[in-house]
Amino acid sequence: MVAMATILRQRVAEVGAHLDLLVLASEPNGSIGVDLASGAFVRARHPVTAGRVLRPFAVARGELAAGEMFDAAQPELAELTGPPRPTSHLHPRRADRWLRPLLHPRRPPLLGLTGNAIPYWTLAGDRPSVSLVEPDEVGVARAPGGFVCRFMWEHTFHELFLRDRRLLAALESRRLQQCGERQLHHLLGHSPDRLLVALTAPIQGYCYKAVMAVLPRR
Repeated sequence: MVAMATILRQRVAEVGAHLDLLVLASEPNGSIGVDLASGAFVRARHPVTAGRVLRPFAVARGELAAGEMFDAAQPELAELTGPPRPTSHLHPRRADRWLRPLLHPRRPPLLGLTGNAIPYWTLAGDRPSVSLVEPDEVGVARAPGGFVCRFMWEHTFHELFLRDRRLLAALESRRLQQCGERQLHHLLGHSPDRLLVALTAPIQGYCYKAVMAVLPRR
């Protein structure tokens, strides 16, 4: 069963326009962030160079490419002509003016999906694929196929794939099998106040909810 999660905000869409992106997470083929002009989530597709991944709360400028782009699993998708160029960095407290309006409504289900996955062919691009939640009791653990993030949100337990690159690298380097909030604070240098949750690209025909970034609030 699927229900609407949040209303899709309209991002900048004019070809050749500059996109000033408040970066929140990296993906294999781009970045997830907020268009500072419109306040909308954007999944910016662009080349990613190893060792030059944009960090959360960086502000980067890119140029929108020509051509129609639509992905029912990622309606926030935007193609850039090249990697966005970092221009500044915002403190999480300053970034809150853009992030607070994007918090998921305080009603389940998360991203409008009652389960952790949905068949790709059922998506129509009419609901967001990205949201931000303020969870309770956050922890991570190794599971078959990688790490998962476990948390409570709106009195509901969630266990989602973990895709936060920085956190995954820290977990692997220390060979940790699991950790709670106190260890996460130590690993990241901040409390796990907010989780950026997004649908993955199709995996064997299904899109999965995943925690793309573990973020501070201040």
